[in-house]
Amino acid sequence: MLPLFMNMLKILNCDKNSIAQKFGFTTDDVIVSFNGEPALDMLDVAYFDSQSNFTVGIDRNGKQIFHHVKKSSIEPMGWNFYDECYIEPRWCANKCLFCFVDQLPKGQRKTLYVKDDDWRLSFVSGNYVTLTNISDAEVDRIKTKKFSPIYVSVHATDDELRRKLLGNKTARPIVPLLKELASAGITMYTQVVMCPNLNDGIALQKTLNDLFDLYPRVQNVAVVPVGLTKYRSKLYHIDVVDKTCANNAIDLVESFDKACYDKTGNHFAYCSDEMYVYAERDIPSFTYYGEFEQLENGVGLIADFRHQFDLALEDSTAAKSQRIVVICGISAKKYVEEVVQKAKSAFPKLDCTVLAVENKFFGSSVTVSGLLVGSDVLEAVQKLPSDFDTLLLPRVMLREIEDVFLDGMTLEELKKATGKTIEISADGYEFCRAILESDYE
Repeated sequence: MLPLFMNMLKILNCDKNSIAQKFGFTTDDVIVSFNGEPALDMLDVAYFDSQSNFTVGIDRNGKQIFHHVKKSSIEPMGWNFYDECYIEPRWCANKCLFCFVDQLPKGQRKTLYVKDDDWRLSFVSGNYVTLTNISDAEVDRIKTKKFSPIYVSVHATDDELRRKLLGNKTARPIVPLLKELASAGITMYTQVVMCPNLNDGIALQKTLNDLFDLYPRVQNVAVVPVGLTKYRSKLYHIDVVDKTCANNAIDLVESFDKACYDKTGNHFAYCSDEMYVYAERDIPSFTYYGEFEQLENGVGLIADFRHQFDLALEDSTAAKSQRIVVICGISAKKYVEEVVQKAKSAFPKLDCTVLAVENKFFGSSVTVSGLLVGSDVLEAVQKLPSDFDTLLLPRVMLREIEDVFLDGMTLEELKKATGKTIEISADGYEFCRAILESDYE
């Protein structure tokens, strides 16, 4: 029986003068083993690529060939693989009460409905996973080969509550698993999707305590408010995170974090920016967020945006000549207008306005920029006077690997429909460069 996750690792080609080429690896060689053990997937390839002394077993047209490789650990092998060799996400085993995929409208592109929960992608790409579908053999693999860091969706450390939140009665206890990984030297980043009257309050306090007990292997935890769309009529009822709830969560998390900071000199528990928006409180300063390790979780985005914008503003020389409309979500409007006003104070000729777009696709309760779709942007822009030149959009509205909005509209389609130039900014520095001139462009 083949080991779990085993893929055919077939070489497409080898880079010229690479180590792989020097050892005689060639097109259509299939890697079957490393150091006498089955080669499972591209993680094994990546792991041994970073080693200095190992044996590779290959299948070449049915003939078994072994190469003993000695090289510098920092020198890559230089082999390339067919696309089908790369990891296909493992399907999620949970039915989370707050699952965002279950809250999507029907009829969208199929990739939107993929529920992956694969620890390998957690290691490779920083995806958050629940670890509910991981086997003991895979845990041993993580520990043995030090696949670290891992990003874990904890949500609650009370097992009964966690199983309820995950909709998974067989989910293994999370704290013993985290302790096992921590004892093996695995670094973990964790998150809690906070649902009012479920895993907030006393339950959240317990979760924070349990996770901090594993510091520094558990580096930190992000507490993120649950996201609810308008498509929940047949789903478990979850209360919205309102101003009072958000303030209570921030008070709890910041108080807990202060105690952690007093003990370690490092911040441990963070609320996402969205929580501060709901609470109508200002975002903490740039220095509060340390290495910004939870940035992809919406923790410190605004502080980082402000900081990068200020750095770019120092090098700016003039306003751009075109008339610019900046697109953002409702929750970001205050912060985007703040930096635009700062730019106008420095360069009064700047012609730039901010358009906060209501999310009709998912529902008005969804206010973040990253979940705005092309059709909502187009509808809002078409209501504007047409005497502007450029639309400036944040990169988070588009897929990472292609210029497509969540509703399937492409950036090119939006350009054609509006007839305007469209620029994309990924951070505060790029935002500033899009509205102001600089000698350093």
